[in-house]
Amino acid sequence: MSRDQIIHRTKELAENAKVFVLALPKRFKHLSLPMMIAIISGGIIIAIIFVVTTYLFFVGDLATPEKLMNRNNTGLILMDRKGKAFYKTAEARDIDIYPIERIPDHMIKAIIAIEDDQFYEHPGFSPKGIARAFWANIRASGYAQGGSTITQQLVKNALLTPEKSIHRKLQEVLLALEVDRRYTKDEILEMYLNSIYFGAGAYGIEAAAATYFDKDVAELTVGESAILAALPKSPSGLSPFGGDLERLEARQTIILEKLGYDPKKVGKVKYKEQEEETPTLAPHFAIWVRDYLYEKYGEDEVNRQGFRVITTIDRDYQTTGETLIRQHIGNLNRRDATNASLVSLNPITGEIMALVGSVDWTDEEFGKFNVAFAKRQPGSTFKPIVYTQAFTDGAHPEDKVMDEAINIAGYQPQNYDGKFRGEVTLRRALANSLNIPAVKVLQTVGVKDAVKIAHDMGITSLDKDQNYGLSLVLGGGEVTLFEITRAFGVLATNGELVASHPILKIEDKYGKEIYRYTSQTRKEISEKEVKEPYEKQFIGGTYAKKVIDSAAAFLTTSILSDNEARKETLGETNWLNLGRPAGAKTGTTNDFRDAWTIGYTPTLVTGIWVGNNDNTPMNGLFGSVAAAPIWHGFMTAALKGTQPREFTRPTSLIEVKLCKETNKYCSLCKETYSQYYSKKHVPDENCSDITPTPTQTPTPPPTNTPAPTNTPLPTAIPTATTVPSATLVPPTATPNELPTNTPTPPSVTPTPTI
Repeated sequence: MSRDQIIHRTKELAENAKVFVLALPKRFKHLSLPMMIAIISGGIIIAIIFVVTTYLFFVGDLATPEKLMNRNNTGLILMDRKGKAFYKTAEARDIDIYPIERIPDHMIKAIIAIEDDQFYEHPGFSPKGIARAFWANIRASGYAQGGSTITQQLVKNALLTPEKSIHRKLQEVLLALEVDRRYTKDEILEMYLNSIYFGAGAYGIEAAAATYFDKDVAELTVGESAILAALPKSPSGLSPFGGDLERLEARQTIILEKLGYDPKKVGKVKYKEQEEETPTLAPHFAIWVRDYLYEKYGEDEVNRQGFRVITTIDRDYQTTGETLIRQHIGNLNRRDATNASLVSLNPITGEIMALVGSVDWTDEEFGKFNVAFAKRQPGSTFKPIVYTQAFTDGAHPEDKVMDEAINIAGYQPQNYDGKFRGEVTLRRALANSLNIPAVKVLQTVGVKDAVKIAHDMGITSLDKDQNYGLSLVLGGGEVTLFEITRAFGVLATNGELVASHPILKIEDKYGKEIYRYTSQTRKEISEKEVKEPYEKQFIGGTYAKKVIDSAAAFLTTSILSDNEARKETLGETNWLNLGRPAGAKTGTTNDFRDAWTIGYTPTLVTGIWVGNNDNTPMNGLFGSVAAAPIWHGFMTAALKGTQPREFTRPTSLIEVKLCKETNKYCSLCKETYSQYYSKKHVPDENCSDITPTPTQTPTPPPTNTPAPTNTPLPTAIPTATTVPSATLVPPTATPNELPTNTPTPPSVTPTPTI
């Protein structure tokens, strides 16, 4: 019988026993004495089988302290989507036992005081603790409380899974009894201190002393010992390296008081500077995924179970992004730009294809900081979100707005070039990033609705209760690169937001599947339900929802992909042209503190940020100069060899023929052009500016008629031209606004504009 079969059978026995015990009171009322004896005998037999099965399966691992401590000692491995490893932590290794004779007495007393103050009295488990936990679990109809001793913790960490269930608790007690029978209390304590996880990759007391204090165990002070004793409760949550230091010190105080020390006289401890292992690829992504796993499953479980994780990262995409950012920032340093970040997602499946957190992970000043999740002002990249809400409300790209000097309660926005263009269409205004028309659009839409649609599109960093004012449309609110990139992906999918996913598959060290994400169905499959730690940020889980109007999303895309419309500002040859259908928008904040470019095709959305971590201004760098070349280079490389795809026009859009003369819908017009309108907002017929030209009916040829009399006959009366009905053409595959053949990309950086 295999290991998994034994575990499965043991679970069945335990569950059957539980059902059996809970049902006894009711059944015994109606049973004869022989039947009662038979049932009790059956229960005893099941219990014996459970005990024997547990013992036989684990007895080999109880033979020596080395085997007992090393059974579950393993680590985390992250791999790219093709299965090639790029990050490892806490790798499998044999533990060298640090002798208990050399461990300071205050360290031993500290761990006993906080973890198991009856350690030297009980037989491996605490009957009171077990009874208390058992009653709590029965009342909860499941696992609700533990009550483990040091011996039980040793057994749980070394031999068992972290599963919280009654049957596993019974196994824990049985094995603790056997361990207590085989070994002395000091030997058990020695094994525990040498194998327990203290966080930051430190297994055992020797590794913990070196990791946190750069000391040998024998040199630990009372204060340091109390800190280490406090950590096993929650190694990652209490860790001095990124955990809750306040909670850690509070727990240290409790331990010191239990030992009879005055915490104020012990003083503060000094920690060693943390040494982070550098991944070979995507370091910021690796650390982020590691922390995500620790948050979701628990740090100790991840490492002890030996998680082998297939991530969503595409190695080629990631390498391309890292190389482009490093090269481009190297060229821009003379213009005071020191850092950049990249996020690339599959908008259909939510998979994170590439993530570059900074230009250089090894930079001592800011390299470790992940800018992809930092809040920055997005500049004009926020405009498409506001325009999308306007289109949802019934506006159209060909509607007119005045680009003129305005003063709204003292707020006087200016265009990037200080000029006014008079009456412009919304298409021209958005494509050329005109600020004044954008402010007027937001004034019509309303700030509250603009924040709501941003939230709906996945930008959760904006505060719904904050009044950002009209400057919101120009980037007045702070967002993260990750969020706004994903929001542009909602445009790519015609309005659907899909939860972002960093992981495709997780297996343990035995090859047992723990989790799998099926991108085709956008579903997660897990052996057990585990809470998503970043659920509120739409990361992980099965969230997929239509969040904005499809027609409105497509109209925004028709502008962002219209090279003809944006050439007034960017020129006909610009970095936003990919030679295939692609929507994109640049953005720049005040004083050139942030430069952005975010763009998408139907299958890939990528966002770029360039700037300085300390928010100092760059030297005149617009998004079209600082960020767009990186975006262009990345998208070109990532999409190379793939067939261009058109954006799919939703059926909620229909083609309407408008008069060339008036730009309005009128069935009397002979010369027309096509525009797409949402079925909900088709324009009413307006022929007020059209004067129909009547046509006369021809006079019929003369026939033999009587000679005319003095009373003349009436002549033919002219008839009016027949009025045709509205020309509504059924939806076609793609809009005629989308670019097809585009010029060759520029070989030099375009002149700075937006």
